[in-house]
Order: sequence, then C-alpha cells, then structure tokens
Amino acid sequence: MNGSTTPPSVDRARRSLPHRAGRVASWRPTIEQLAYTVLALLALCTRLWDLGSRALHHDESLHTYFSWVYEQGNGYIHHPMMHGPSLFHLDALAYLLFGSSDWASRLPAALFGVVLVLSPALLRDRELLGRWGAFAASTFLLLSPSVLYFSRFIRHDIFAVTATVLLFVCFLRYVHEPARRWLVGALVTGAFMLTTHEVTFVSAFILVTFIAVALAARAAPILLATSGLALAAFGGSVLLFEALGVPGLPAIPWENPTAEAIQTFAIRLLTHPITLAALGIFFLWAFWSWRLLTREKGPDQSWSAWLQRIAPPGSVASAIATALADRAGLAWGTSIGAGIFIALYTSLFTNLGGLASGTVGALGYWLGQHGVQRGEQPWFYYLVMLPQYELIAVAAFPVGLVLALRGGLAALRRGTPLPASWLTLTFLVYWGAIMLAVLSWAGEKMPWLVIHITVPLCLLAGLLVGRFLEEFEHAWIRWNRAEHRLALGLATLVVALLAQWFLAMAWVTAGPFETTQGPPTRGIRFGGETALRLAWVPVLVAAFAIIVPAVDRRWRQFALPAVSGWLIAAALFQVHAGWRVTYREGDVPRDMLIYVQTAPHVVQLTRDLERFSHELTGGMDLEIWYDSGTQWPMNWYLREFPRRRYFGTTLNTLPEHPPPIVLYSLEYLRPETDALLRSQYTSFDYPMRWWYPEETTYRAFAIAPELKNPARQNLQTSDLPPFTLGDVLRSIWRSLASAREPSQQAKLFRLVALRELPSPIGSYRFRLYVRNDLLPAFQEIRLQQPRLDPVLAAPPVSTEREASS
Repeated sequence: MNGSTTPPSVDRARRSLPHRAGRVASWRPTIEQLAYTVLALLALCTRLWDLGSRALHHDESLHTYFSWVYEQGNGYIHHPMMHGPSLFHLDALAYLLFGSSDWASRLPAALFGVVLVLSPALLRDRELLGRWGAFAASTFLLLSPSVLYFSRFIRHDIFAVTATVLLFVCFLRYVHEPARRWLVGALVTGAFMLTTHEVTFVSAFILVTFIAVALAARAAPILLATSGLALAAFGGSVLLFEALGVPGLPAIPWENPTAEAIQTFAIRLLTHPITLAALGIFFLWAFWSWRLLTREKGPDQSWSAWLQRIAPPGSVASAIATALADRAGLAWGTSIGAGIFIALYTSLFTNLGGLASGTVGALGYWLGQHGVQRGEQPWFYYLVMLPQYELIAVAAFPVGLVLALRGGLAALRRGTPLPASWLTLTFLVYWGAIMLAVLSWAGEKMPWLVIHITVPLCLLAGLLVGRFLEEFEHAWIRWNRAEHRLALGLATLVVALLAQWFLAMAWVTAGPFETTQGPPTRGIRFGGETALRLAWVPVLVAAFAIIVPAVDRRWRQFALPAVSGWLIAAALFQVHAGWRVTYREGDVPRDMLIYVQTAPHVVQLTRDLERFSHELTGGMDLEIWYDSGTQWPMNWYLREFPRRRYFGTTLNTLPEHPPPIVLYSLEYLRPETDALLRSQYTSFDYPMRWWYPEETTYRAFAIAPELKNPARQNLQTSDLPPFTLGDVLRSIWRSLASAREPSQQAKLFRLVALRELPSPIGSYRFRLYVRNDLLPAFQEIRLQQPRLDPVLAAPPVSTEREASS
C-alpha cells in the first residue's frame, strides 16, 4: 500500500489519457464519411432553404390550421379524411418550439426528407446495396424532383415514405444480420408508419406478401400452388356471380357514418355472396395449408426450430425463425410500437375513439374513396408523370426486373442457392411494381402519391448504379494514364453531346408564336423540321458511344464511361426540373407535380392586411369577414386576427357598422350580394387557387374506360363509350406514333423541358371588398410594396376544382 486515496480505476484511466488523446488526434475521416457529410449538408440546404416562401396549398392549410389549434390547447380529434395523427403532433411541436409560420409548418416534413436521403447508408453491406450503391441511392433521392418537392410540402406522404423505408431497411438488415435492434426497429417504425397515411396499408401488404412468398418458397413450395389455386377459385366465383347478375359489394358509408349505418353495412357485407365465397375459400386454404405444414414439420419440434433446421442463414425463413424465438425482442418492439400508435391516435390519451377511427375507420374511409374517384385521374397518370421528372429511376426499373428474373431462373436451372444480393434486388423490384400497380388502380390519384413509387425506384437505381460503379472502379485501377484520359474524354463527350441536343432543341423549337387556335404557342423556326431532325444527331452519337465499344470485347470496358456520361446528363436534367418546380415556380402550376396550388397573391394580400391592421388598430384587431369559398387557406392565414368572422356562403345584409374587409369567393357571390357590397365597398379580384391544364397536356394520351365520368374517358377522338381493351391499346399507339411528327416533338420538348403549356392555367378566384372610407389608407399600404406580375388565367369558374385528399 502506498497510502494513495485515488481508486485504482481512476488511476488507470489517468494513465490511459495520453494514449487515448493521441488516438483521437490521429483520427482522420474517410472519403466515404466526407462524402456523406457533403450529402447531408446538401440535403439540409435543399430541404430548408427558402422553406416558407411558397404559399400553402389548400391541403397544407388544413393540416397547419388544425395543428395550430392543437398547439393552442384546443385539442385534436383524428378524422380519416386528413389521414394519420403523426403530422399534427409534429407540426404542433414545431409551433411550440418556433412559433406558428409557414416555415415552421414545413419544418418537420423537411427534416424527414433529410432522413430519407440519408437512410440508404444503413444498407451499405455488400449483400444489400453495397457502399457505392447506398451512396448512389442517397444521391438519387437527393436529386429526385418529386422527393425534393414533397419534402417541402406539409402532407403526410413524406412521413409515410420515410417510415416505410426505415421499416424495410430494418427488414433487410434483419435478414442479413438477425440482431435484436433490427427486430425492435422494424416493429417500432412499422407502428409509426401506420400513424402517417393509409397508403402504408399497401406498404404493409407488400412486406407481408413478400415474406410469405419467400417463406413458402423455402419451407413448403407446395403452398405457392395452393395459394394460386385459392386465388383462381376466388376469381372464378366472382366471375360466376357477375354472370348470374349478383350485385357488387355494398358501398362503404364513408361520409360521416352513423352507428346504425355502420351496423347495416357490416351485416350486408358479411352476408354478401362474394364475402361468403371469399371466407369459405380462405378457411379451406388455411386448413389445407396447415395440414401440409404440420405434416412437414412433425409433432416433436417448434415452428422456429423447424425453420432454423431447413432454412440456411441469410434467408427470410431463417430470419423469421430467429424472430419467433426472440420473445424479448418481440415484446420490446410490440410494446414501444403499441405505445406510439395508441398515444398518437388518442391525441396523447385524450381521445380514445381515435383507436377505432385510426384502424377500421381509416381503412373503410379510403376504400370508399376508390369509387368516388376524386380528381378523376386516368390509369396512366403516374406512367406519364414519372418520366418527366425521374429519368434515372424510370430507366432502372426494366433493367432491375430483367436482372431479377434472370438471376432467379439461372439459380433454379443450376440448382444453386440464390445470392444474398438477389433478395434485395427482387424486393425493390417487387416493392416498386406493386406500389405502381395499386396506386394506378386506385380511384383517387394525386401527384403527392408519386413519391411512394419514386423512392423504391431510386433505391433500385442506386443498387444497379452501385454495381456499375464497382466495375468502373476496378477498370479504372487497371487502366494506364492514357486510358484514364480516354475514359474521361468519352464521358465528357457524351455529356457535351446531350447538352448540345438540349440547346439545339431549345433553339429550333423557339420559333414565332402561332395563334391558330387557343392561346399563342411556339412554332418551329423557319426550315426547322430539317433542323429538328438534325438536332437528334448528338443523341444518336451519344448512344453509339455505348454501343460501339460494347460490341468489341477489347473495348467493352470503355462503354462504362459512356454510360457514366448518360447518368450525369440525366442527373443534370433532374436538377434542372427540381430547381424549377421547387424554387423558381413552386407557386405556379406549370408542372404535373404541383396540380392545384394556392396563388402567391393570397400571401401578399395577407401581408397587406397585417400592415393595414397595424395602421388602423395598432395591432391585429382588424375585423375581416370571409366566406366558405375562401375559408381555406384563409383559416390559416387569418389565424392571428381575433376579429375574423366566417359567414358561410350567403351574406344578405350588412350591420350598421360594416366590417372594413370582406372576402368573397366568386363561386358563391351572387349579383345581388355584389350590388349590396359595392354600395359601400370597392372591390379587387385575386386568384385564390390555380391548377395545371390537364385536358390539353396528358389526358389525351390514352382512353381511360375506368373513369365514371364518360366525358373524361376519351379526349383523343370523337368516339363515345363503352371502350374495349383494343380501343385502349390503339389509343396508346396513336399517341406514341404521333411523336414522330416534328410539331409534336417540339411541343413535348417545350412542355417537359421548359414547362411551356399549350393552354392557360385554370383559376378559382375571390374578391376583396374594402370599405370606401378606408380605401385611401389601404391603397397606400398596397403601393408601399411591389406587386406580383399578372399571370394569365382562365375565366372565373362556378365550381371548385380542388379535391382535398
């Protein structure tokens, strides 16, 4: 004993400090870490920069207003019409921390967008996306115009798709490395996912069916045959009932149903012949499958032990067996997930009815919307939208599909086990294909749903490009300096050729305006048809830069830099499209992604009214009346005016002391009401909302016989419904064949590349009434600020175009 009072553990820690300090000082970040740091900074900048400048969309104003009401202490009750409760809790938290504003409203969505961009880093293992593949996937998510736009949009979709990606990441990681953290993470993120948006039921279906097929293929392939027979039997019974004249399933009472209406619907649904047939087939299939599985398993071992015995490590079946045996992990994940689900749907335990509305109510409500067909979008809606913005993701899907099929068939033919990376490839192809099919079939199609298709395709593109970059890296190491210069020159040449095509097309198609029918549109420059054909020469040369080296084995490796040039050019186009739709024209619906948008005039008017109120009252006590047509987004934009008054759709008389300001939509404004107001007010007209001209852009691409509105089924010819499958196929061919015409090529280029529309945007307008005695003061306020440039819009309409989803 040396008499020291210092504990031995502290003494050892002191002796190790110099060594640890030296180790910390010698740490240097890797190139990969620096690359992800740059990527994270770019994600933060692109998602947060100028976040509050764009006017809040109609749906955004609903979400922000009720979140603000919640934050103000007035409660929140879940309703399926506005999807899950997580958005409202996150926005209320943002208001609590930063105050209510357009910027704070979009902050949670933007932060989830950053998480989405960085999430592929969790799949960096070679058997998953690989290091190159994960970084490429993050880059594609960063550059995706649709992901960027809806990461700055306060709707539920960015929360839903981010939670879905994290759930699927946990699933793939658990199959690859069955650690408890991934099991708990899957259950927790899955529960949060279900609090975001009803499209997550589709995501859950995708995961469950993929697991079921993979499990059946490994454990009992006979189940694939029994499942196919069951589906065939159900399909045959439906056709038989249709031939016998049996009516379809009862309509869901989705609009404010009473308890009696729900009970009547449940009885009619459960006693319907189709439901009875489905239940009978399901129970027969379940009994048959159970007998087959129990016979295969034997009576002496548990299900998890049986799966562990027959399934090799790294398979879905092995992961399921490990999960079933991990009771502690299942308990932790289920408990935390259930806590999140219950807390959010019950509004922090203040609305127990939210548990019913968030499960049966939400699913029933949105299944009911399938027949309503809000928006009346055709079956090809996403097929024509995706190629306008997501060039790389769209090109990756057919390549991934072919590779997945070829890899699976080759393994079956040789009798060898499938490689671990094939599971990730197949899962991404399956995810993207099923999501595209379901959303294209659904009666309600909206532009924000496109990110649920885009994200799996971006991950797939990252996986494929990652493999390509690995080959490129190996080739680069083998090449000498001259070959390096040749590769760089070839990639630069391809980018330059494609840029030359873009500039040539822009010049050739920027001819004089033509006014034959409708609004003026650009024509082709003099002698431009020949020039237009010549403009395609750079594209052909860039294509030959890939084809020619690929034919000769000695030069095949130099097709890699040529492909890189195409990828760089496609990424630059996506940057161009994303910049325009997100920052430059985010308030003006010249893009399919925007659809319907609140006009920037609403924000400008709100600022004028705020200054006007301070001039008159010294605060926000200006009295403002507004009607049902202006209620959204004015409920949000007028939230700080305590003397605002909503009067519905009709205003027959004015009080003895009329309010200084009245806002009235032209939809509900009657001539006698206008005359009454003009006796004491001066009016100004503004656009409230405006929308993308669908009829003159994409709706004529093909016939859509599934639409309930006969007038919208065929905008291509004068033929009337009904239409057959042959009619639909011929309409597609007519559209594709018309692309050979130079005039059509010019219109398509100006539309997709420069967003020049063939017709004006439509508008929903409202009227501002300023009391005559206050007009000079209001005019002075207006003149103090620069005004928005006028934008051509359609004449006022009598019905509202907006379809809140």
